[in-house]
Amino acid sequence: MTGGTGTRLIRTAARAQAGGTTVLLLTGCVSAAAQLTLPAVLGETVDGLVGGDDFTRWLGVCGALVVIYVACEAYSDYTAGVVQARSALFLRRSATARLVGAGPHARTTRGPGGFAAQLLEGASAAAMGSNAAVWLALSLLPALVSLIMLWRTDVWVGLVFSCGLPVVAWCLRSFATDSSRLISRYLEEQSTVSSRLAEALGGARTIAASHTLEREVARIVEPLPRLRRSGDALWRLQARTAAQGNVLFPLLHVAVLATAGLALGRGRISAGQLLAVSEYAAMGTGLGMSLLFVNQLARARAGAEQLHTYAALPPMEYGDSTLPEPTGAAAVTGAGVELKGTTVRRDGRTLLSGIDISVQPGELLALVGQSGSGKSTVAALMGRLLDPDQGEVLLDGVPVRRLSRAALRRCVVFAFERPELIGVDIADTISAGAPHATPDDVARAAGLARAASFIERMPNGYRTDVESVVLSGGEMQRIGLARAFVRPARLVLLDDATSSLDMATEHEIDRALATDTSGATRVMVAHRASSAARADTVVWLEAGRVRAVGTHSGLWDLPGYRAVFQQRAESGAAPDAAGAGR
Repeated sequence: MTGGTGTRLIRTAARAQAGGTTVLLLTGCVSAAAQLTLPAVLGETVDGLVGGDDFTRWLGVCGALVVIYVACEAYSDYTAGVVQARSALFLRRSATARLVGAGPHARTTRGPGGFAAQLLEGASAAAMGSNAAVWLALSLLPALVSLIMLWRTDVWVGLVFSCGLPVVAWCLRSFATDSSRLISRYLEEQSTVSSRLAEALGGARTIAASHTLEREVARIVEPLPRLRRSGDALWRLQARTAAQGNVLFPLLHVAVLATAGLALGRGRISAGQLLAVSEYAAMGTGLGMSLLFVNQLARARAGAEQLHTYAALPPMEYGDSTLPEPTGAAAVTGAGVELKGTTVRRDGRTLLSGIDISVQPGELLALVGQSGSGKSTVAALMGRLLDPDQGEVLLDGVPVRRLSRAALRRCVVFAFERPELIGVDIADTISAGAPHATPDDVARAAGLARAASFIERMPNGYRTDVESVVLSGGEMQRIGLARAFVRPARLVLLDDATSSLDMATEHEIDRALATDTSGATRVMVAHRASSAARADTVVWLEAGRVRAVGTHSGLWDLPGYRAVFQQRAESGAAPDAAGAGR
């Protein structure tokens, strides 16, 4: 990734905060103008004092310039803080929105933990970019104006000062190039440590159970030596550049003052002009402050490059179509689903190849197959959690790509094997995606999912904080299923959503789905023969292709089909009577 990508992202953030950046630039310019005018006014004051003229007017101007400078500097600092905070918020929102908007199958470079680390660290660094660019430009302004004023005061003074500027420019450019490279390396190693730590914290129980604590600690701290080397190299670069400046700038200042002193002795300049030359030379050789802003800009660009991976993700596009209104006596009827020649590839692997599936409205379809056969991918296509690389997916004859986001999510609900319990409390979790759900709706959905009994035993019932409870796999699945009951839908997708439930509870929930979803079409990933037996149609998948379509009883005579359920039973899954599927 080139530095240009990071620079473009910084510019985008700056445009989003154009008002604050403009105020910062204007106050900085006024402050710089006051600072640059002050030496000339001081010179006039000194000349008036030496010559016996009235200098009180010039003294008043000096006081006014000092007040303007202090006020503008204070307001600039305040504005810079606001711009940086809002830029960080903008960058974090943009990266998060792009990652989420690209769909659940968008890949992060380091997983969720790495994304969180890069989001916090990268956005904080990148947010300094617009401020650093403004301050860098303003820090170079005194050098330019000082050069003009020194040439205007005396040609030889201006010439001496000009001779040192190429060396200063070379130091700044060299520092910018090297620091950008080192900061990028430092942030990369820092992000690696953060992401590994986040992963370890998320899997703390697994680490403890497998007695791999020492190995995990070693894995987390493994990048630390490289992080230290990058940090040491960066500090050495800063120290070397500062040492160069500490030698170069005083020598240049002395050379300018010596030349000005000779000019004073020869009568080419006045005492006041000598004072002005001294001040302008100090400002001009104060380019050392520019090193700070160059460093901040390099750090901002490195942080922006980290975020660019996510900010550049293409969002999932939606259309503006809606599904045809259901007909019949029921308030909600199922939606027909079709997959036509759908192919899905990921990371060079073909997950699905030329899949054709048709589900009639109100039908219960079971997807059956061994692990990795493509069942969850088919379910994700039907609900448009991802798009096929080839082929088309239709709901009631309408291509899902043409549906608006609201229309799609209004007619489709999901329940997963490992549902994420998002929300503040249990009620908030169940009503996710149904903002208008009432407490009665939530309680009804929990009852249908057979979750009401254990929720009501929680300390605060439905208002129990999600983070404060420990739930079993079956309890989590029932809360996830409650989300499928809380609002009417035309297509219910169950991605192995009952795998942790006992057969009796699964049967009760399946019956509730059949009678309480107003004829919705249901598609379930089935691992149990008893689940497949209740389906109207079974699609048997193998290696990303449709092996066979039929009823469970009709397919049971095929040895390969029976082996799908027998293999699950042998792997330690919940007991299931295969013969019950006949």
